Amino acid sequence: MRLQRGWSQERLAELSGLSVRTVQRIENGHAPGLATATALARAFGVDVAELLGDGPSEVGPAAPAATFAAGVRTCLARYAEFGGRARRAEYWWFVAFVVLAGSVATLIHEVLSAVVLLLLALPLLAAGTRRLRDAGHSGWWQLLGVVPFGGVVPLILLALPSAPDGRDDVPQASTTSITH
Repeated sequence: MRLQRGWSQERLAELSGLSVRTVQRIENGHAPGLATATALARAFGVDVAELLGDGPSEVGPAAPAATFAAGVRTCLARYAEFGGRARRAEYWWFVAFVVLAGSVATLIHEVLSAVVLLLLALPLLAAGTRRLRDAGHSGWWQLLGVVPFGGVVPLILLALPSAPDGRDDVPQASTTSITH
């Protein structure tokens, strides 16, 4: 929308009351919080729902190509953000990274492996919650992973395609982040 109106990032920051850095982060694919999205909607003169479209991750430019590096970078940057959505490729590339990092750490030392997996647990849970939301389900399905053989159900749900527009069954009130 910014480019369609011929605005610079500085102009959008000025009109919305946000910092230029915030505008840049959103344009690089980071999901804005509700207050940020509201400020942007006010600056563009549109409704917040229209601005968010399919979900918070759609505010920026078209979703970047799903690569290993992009998926890992996004999931680590949004390590404690349980709101919004995560596409399948983003989530599964991050799972591959966690497995790879855990395997390499195990080869080095068992204690290092435990530390690495402990550090990656929160980002993995957050990415899993966003992925389940994208598929139209609650992030609470991940709790079945603690029940013997219960992890099969969330695994199937995580592999489902994104929910069609308008079929996000999860209430929007759960889009809070524990970092704010």
